[in-house]
Amino acid sequence: MIEHGPDPTQAPIAVGAIGGSGTRVLARILKGAGVFMGTRLNESEDNLDFTDRFRHREVLALPDPAFQARLRQFEGLSRAGMRAAGQQRWGWKEPNTHVVIERILRSYPHMRYVHLLRSGLDMAFSANQRQAWFWGPHFLERPVAEPPGPRDMLAYFCEVHRRISTVAARPENRDRVLFLQYEALCARPEAEIARLMGFLGLEPAEPVAALAALIAPPASIGRHREHDLSVFDPADLAYLERTQPAP
Repeated sequence: MIEHGPDPTQAPIAVGAIGGSGTRVLARILKGAGVFMGTRLNESEDNLDFTDRFRHREVLALPDPAFQARLRQFEGLSRAGMRAAGQQRWGWKEPNTHVVIERILRSYPHMRYVHLLRSGLDMAFSANQRQAWFWGPHFLERPVAEPPGPRDMLAYFCEVHRRISTVAARPENRDRVLFLQYEALCARPEAEIARLMGFLGLEPAEPVAALAALIAPPASIGRHREHDLSVFDPADLAYLERTQPAP
């Protein structure tokens, strides 16, 4: 272990996604299941202690000791809050987690990461465009307009999915990364929550039915049907066809 680095015996739970995917309800489900999700949360349930340390472009080039020091600081705050709350597991929800999840997984061999997926076509028409603008130039290796248009939004969605799929497929990460589809969570809440709890090894503090009651499917599901899909790169549409399952 790097001096002043994170404790590799810890087993945190992290939630990430493209902004606007519906992670707020997932954070509330985990809180209802007895997971401490942080002390400083915004109205979207984002863990601001994580945001302060890792939602910066400079973090991509941080040398490992500096990255590990930030992670150790964050861990310390999380574990202190967990003890004060009398809980047994700690974690966080911050959509930008996926940007640095590979390095975090290496630091915590026992952690679990949940990546919430929402329809790529619906996400392309989301009003929540900040993440694609902020990280898009790095991952797409080209300029991205501010705000990004639907074409850039879908390109970013596909690139994030490719990268997390690659991370999840590595032998050391098998059984440690879960793709959870938002539409399936809305359509079959109890079944999907049970699958989530099984992946995390959690015995919910509340009945699954009570956790399922937290989910209210939004009217924006299927919004892409009201738009012209010819604006998209055919290669991105083909990628979605191959990889994104029907709910």
